[in-house]
Formats: sequence, structure tokens, C-alpha cells
Amino acid sequence: MKANKVFKNIGMTLVLPVATYLLFFILTRLTGNTSFGVGMDLQTIIYTAVYTCLISEALTINLQTGRFDFAIGSTLVLSTIIGGDLAYKWGLGAFGMLFMVMLFAAVCGLVSGLVYVILGLPPMVVALGLAMIYEAIGFMYNNAKGLRLIGKMDYLIFSKFPNNIILIAIVLFLLVIVYDYSKIGYNRRALAGGQKIAVDVGIREKKNAVYCYVIAGAMLGCAGCVYLSKYGMIYPETGLSSSSYFMSAFLPMFIGNIFGKYSSQPVAVFMGAVVQAFLTSGLSALGCSSSLMTVINGLVVCVFLIYSSNSYKLEEARMFREKLEKAKMAKGIAQKANS
Repeated sequence: MKANKVFKNIGMTLVLPVATYLLFFILTRLTGNTSFGVGMDLQTIIYTAVYTCLISEALTINLQTGRFDFAIGSTLVLSTIIGGDLAYKWGLGAFGMLFMVMLFAAVCGLVSGLVYVILGLPPMVVALGLAMIYEAIGFMYNNAKGLRLIGKMDYLIFSKFPNNIILIAIVLFLLVIVYDYSKIGYNRRALAGGQKIAVDVGIREKKNAVYCYVIAGAMLGCAGCVYLSKYGMIYPETGLSSSSYFMSAFLPMFIGNIFGKYSSQPVAVFMGAVVQAFLTSGLSALGCSSSLMTVINGLVVCVFLIYSSNSYKLEEARMFREKLEKAKMAKGIAQKANS
């Protein structure tokens, strides 16, 4: 029985990525395009999945407890520019750069968390203010030149296979431990289920919020290194344009919410990022314009959002059917006993 449950959970975790891949593999082959899912396209899919997953993990850890961190993009940009620049000037190498960027991103997350709990303002207000401040600091740093490491291949290693797979595997392993086997994860799940009840039973919401902001910052540092490794440069953003960095992170989050019960939420979010990567690459291979791809992506996000918001109704219907079947069985047994 236990083995059947394990296989069922594995199957449910993989069913959507596999189905998405097969759908676009068949469609692209029918249209005569044989580039989808192989060679360079497969490497692009892996990069997109890893990068999107890291941002979505940072978004998910706070949003599920009612905190929408609008400063995600500005944190990524600022930490990558400052941490990457210092690591390069000090000759720390690729892993030194990863450490420095993650450190600065975690500090940004710590600042965001402390400002939120100290001021007691709504999370959106705090995030908007800090996003503008982070963007301004990034613009002032290095005379708004950002960071250019084009050609410095010994630093730009985190977007390439298999380094990106190793990086995301380590991140997911650590996140699973935090989410499922630590007090931070336990308190976070309790707060996500109902903050008032969780606080009433003694869970410290403010302390957990600061932890979540710091962890989210570290994830954004990883994402910044992956982005920098792919393009070799990153420039400061102004006017809240840094929000574009997390616009693709919603679909993996919704998929993670739905399928997280079959494995662990960080793993389910990664599966959602894989689905997003297949969707983007498949639509591109089919010749869809960027505007049409945006519309289709938006529709898919809406579908999962609607399902995620109303999934409890399906659970209620299932429980009602089970109770009805039990009542019918009990009635049948009683009738046999009377006869």
C-alpha cells in the first residue's frame, strides 16, 4: 500500500511536465519543426526552468503567508550588481561571486523583513518603497553602469549544463529540509493556514516573516548569478521596471500550490517552472509571436489560478461522495441484519 502511494505521488508530480513536453513535441513535429526539446533548445529550457524556479521559490515563500514582495526584482538586480562587482574586483572566482551575491541578496531580504515587522505597514506598501530604494541604490552604484562580465567565462558558469542542474538540486534539497523538516517550515505552514489561529497558539509571525524574507533573498541571489552567467551583464532598473523580473514566476507558484501535496512544495514549484519552460519554448517553436505567447501564458496562469482558488470545492464534493457511499453501505448492512 505504501509503495503504491509513493508511485502515485511520483506520477502526479511528473504528469504535467511530461504531458506538456509530449504535447509540444507532437505539435512541433507535425508542423515540421524538429528543434523543440533537443540540443540547444533543451539547454535553453533547462536554463529557463532553473532561473524561473529560483524566482518563483522566492515569491512563494512569502506570498503564501499573505506577503507580496514587490521588491523581488530590485533585490535581484541590486545584489547581483554589487555582489558580482565586488567578487570580480577581489578575484573571488565563480563560487565566490555566488556567495557574495547571495549574501547581499540575503541582507536585502533581512532589511525588507525588518522594515516590515518594525513599521507594521502592509507588505505591499513596504515592498513598493523598498523596491524604489533598491533601484535607486543600484542606479547610483558604479555610475549606473551596472555589471559587465562578458568574456569572463570562469565567472559565468551557473547557466550552463550541468552546473545549473547541480545548483538547483542543492537549492531544492535545502528548501525541502527547511519547508518540511524545520521549525521555520512548520511555523510557515501554520501561518499560511490561518495567521490568527497560528499566532494565538504561540507562533511568532514576525520572526518567521524575517526568516522567510532572508531565505527569499538568498534564492534571488542564486537567480541573479544564473541570469548574469547567461547574459554576461546586468543593468540597473528604475521606475519599478525591475518588476518584470518576477512576472514569469506566478505559473510555477500556482502549479506548486496544486501539486505540492504529492511531493514537497519546492519540488512541485520546480516542476511548474519546467512546465513554463516547455510552454515558452514550444510556443516559440510553433512560430507564435511574443504578444500571442503573452496572451497564452496569461490564460494558462488564469486557469491554474481559478483551479487553485476553487480546489477546495472539489475536495468537498469528494468527501460528500465518500460519506454518501458509507451511508448507503451502512443502510444496506442494516437492512440485511433486519431481514
